[in-house]
Amino acid sequence: MSVPIEWKKGGLAYKSGLTLKMAKKMLDAAEKESERLEVPMSIAISDSGGHLVAFIRTDNAILCSIQISMDKAYTAVFGKQPTNFWNKPKPGEVNPSFFHERWMMLPGGLPLIKNNLLLGGIGVSGGSGMEDTSVALKALKAGGFNTRAAETYLSDVCKNKTKRF
Repeated sequence: MSVPIEWKKGGLAYKSGLTLKMAKKMLDAAEKESERLEVPMSIAISDSGGHLVAFIRTDNAILCSIQISMDKAYTAVFGKQPTNFWNKPKPGEVNPSFFHERWMMLPGGLPLIKNNLLLGGIGVSGGSGMEDTSVALKALKAGGFNTRAAETYLSDVCKNKTKRF
């Protein structure tokens, strides 16, 4: 998996445009997927500044999932890519978790991209990396956002059953 080169070269601009109505629609779709999976979860949606727009915690979701979901959404915005892309630094690179206390490198955080503009991020926590990403993918589809990174991650995990994160 790799980030599109145009994103790395600054071609993915931060943009406002995420509305509360859109976020609620996404949370509804994510909540339904969480219920279908029978996994209690916390789901956070942030704007292009990394600030919380909307949040839900389903019944019985573990308490640590609250902050983790918000930090995944934050990381997806500031990193301009899915959170799991940060968990394997290349040789000679510094692990980015040292750059900010909120940096989260677990799967389940995805940028909200539409028309090659970054409108925000979503973070899901409470299940496995595959479950969190599956719930986030449903939300992306409900909001009309780019789903390529989430679909690629889920496809890679399905091909390699032993790789859970």
